[in-house]
Amino acid sequence: MSVRIISSSNSIPQLINELKKLKKYEIHVGIFGSDDAEYAMIASVHEFGITIQKEKGSIVIPERSFLRSTFDEKQNEWFKFVEKQMAHVLNRRIGAKTLCERLGAKMVADVQEKLTDLDTPPNAPATIAKKGSSNPLIDSGGLRQRITYKVVKH
Repeated sequence: MSVRIISSSNSIPQLINELKKLKKYEIHVGIFGSDDAEYAMIASVHEFGITIQKEKGSIVIPERSFLRSTFDEKQNEWFKFVEKQMAHVLNRRIGAKTLCERLGAKMVADVQEKLTDLDTPPNAPATIAKKGSSNPLIDSGGLRQRITYKVVKH
């Protein structure tokens, strides 16, 4: 059996350091009020629903979760994605922050897809007539466009 030395430098300390960095990052996904308060409010209304009391009755906007439901539905898929990306970290092709940025971008794409595909509960007939569309969460596309992520170091 022969031994072949590929590199004379020991990269294990850098690898350990990169793995420790993973514990220091959080990925935040959504619409951030500091960036766009109007759309953050619209997202919150749809995510949780609301009843608006008026003099002549009330308007009910039902819950149409696109954030929480995506997290519930995709968490196993995201875990598998991270497992595959860890091979790149271990090979020192990418760092911890890059892994988090890749996961954040994937999470945003999944949330946007959910927002586009969600069709229940349906819009009220008056809303469909006003919008010209039956898609409950798509009007101008502004809400969908504003879904983003931030990698936060703590």
